[in-house]
Amino acid sequence: MSDFIICLIKYTTLFACTLYAYTQLLRIKLKVWDLLDIPLFAALSAVLYFVTAYVKIFVPLGLLMFSTAFLFLRFRKSVYETVTVGTISLGISIVLYVLSFIVSAIITVVFNFISTETIRIELSQLIDTVIEVTVIFILFKIKRFQSGINPKSKDATFDILLLISVVCIFTMTLLYAEEVKQYMVKVVLLVITLCGFLLILWWRKHITYTYREAVDLQNVNRMEDTIEEYELNSAEKDMKDVVYAKLIHYLNKALPTVALLIERSAAQTGCPDACAARDMMRSILRETNNTNEKCSLKNIPQTGVKLIDAPIIRLFTAAERKNFNASADISADVESWFTESNLLTDDIHILLSYLIDNAVISALGLPNAKVLVELGATENKEPLIRIYDSGEQFDEDVLEKLGVEQVTTRMGVGGSGIGLFTVFEILGKYGASFTLDEAPQRCGFTKFIEIVFDGRNGVLLRTYRESVVKVCSVRKGVTVELIVPEEETLRDGTNG
Repeated sequence: MSDFIICLIKYTTLFACTLYAYTQLLRIKLKVWDLLDIPLFAALSAVLYFVTAYVKIFVPLGLLMFSTAFLFLRFRKSVYETVTVGTISLGISIVLYVLSFIVSAIITVVFNFISTETIRIELSQLIDTVIEVTVIFILFKIKRFQSGINPKSKDATFDILLLISVVCIFTMTLLYAEEVKQYMVKVVLLVITLCGFLLILWWRKHITYTYREAVDLQNVNRMEDTIEEYELNSAEKDMKDVVYAKLIHYLNKALPTVALLIERSAAQTGCPDACAARDMMRSILRETNNTNEKCSLKNIPQTGVKLIDAPIIRLFTAAERKNFNASADISADVESWFTESNLLTDDIHILLSYLIDNAVISALGLPNAKVLVELGATENKEPLIRIYDSGEQFDEDVLEKLGVEQVTTRMGVGGSGIGLFTVFEILGKYGASFTLDEAPQRCGFTKFIEIVFDGRNGVLLRTYRESVVKVCSVRKGVTVELIVPEEETLRDGTNG
């Protein structure tokens, strides 16, 4: 009975630490009701104890299988992501268990006065558990370890962590072998299984990297052709820019003087032609001043982070070129996103670029086009991005596959679906939540996309279309909310 209690405490702790490490590595925020998993872990530990009662050497394999199955059913990540990150999480838990065991062994030396060995061992196991849970909690409070890991990264860090974790799990099997010779056949089987697992892993990586290299080479060749054409056009454009820059500089200096002379002439003579020329010159000066202000970017809200400001400036540039209304509302300290919230500027730049481009294209499909970019924060100080537009709603086919497949919102006009798919890859990396709302409160807009870096990895669709509810309600991990509009409220937020 004592052995059962000790194993129950030990296995339950390993399962709980594996869950915590997994969520921290993938930047998933745990909820209070996740504490209810502990009784389930205790039940799994009991099953594992009785299953491996006569073959203890398979305990680590059982821990890996049970924890992987639980993580897959709980978080619904891909099989590859669940297995690999789950293995790393279990490896971390095993390392911390060994370290905690050493520390607790030193501490429990003072308990020699307890005559009952069973109580002494159980007390030692409880101390081991407290130390292990405390250490893993403190470990992921360190800033360097809060960025998590990316299973699809091209560097070797993830592979090294995975290999070390597999070695840790395999090494743990030896702790359960009373004599290695006695379990030689089992050890050989485990070694073969380990080698096979590593072989399959590296083979899969090799195929993936080979494919990526081929795609990258094809893209490089395509880019070289594009660059050659761009350089030819750029030379002509640079020449024109130099010529026009000199002309504009001269006009900025000369126009105020000409305007002053015309003002004097109109005031002295009262000639109708002079007065008409004066009025026209005033209009020219107003337009010149407005143009100079726009070129100086004084009227464009900016964050102070150049890579983030670039998509916003491009939005206002497109608005000038295509004659639609563009605006930006920046209420957050965006610079702190990259120092305190551990976001990467490249990721947010890509995310904003794709979402703003899609919003502009959507808005231009209807009259009175409008696009608004909002960078703010939630009540919990979490980074928040909203992109409003006045375009048509997404098709049901797009929403059905949103974030799962490369599906384009611009069918027939050159869309590939890569943009939105990339956006969801970035959201998955940070565990950010995505909301599509078809009933924005801002007047003149028909929908907005909201991104919140809250670690919840949620997807919410707020729609007034029952067809969307029917299509998307069957999707796992997607919450669909049907909006019932008031009788006298129009789609643009105004009343009748």
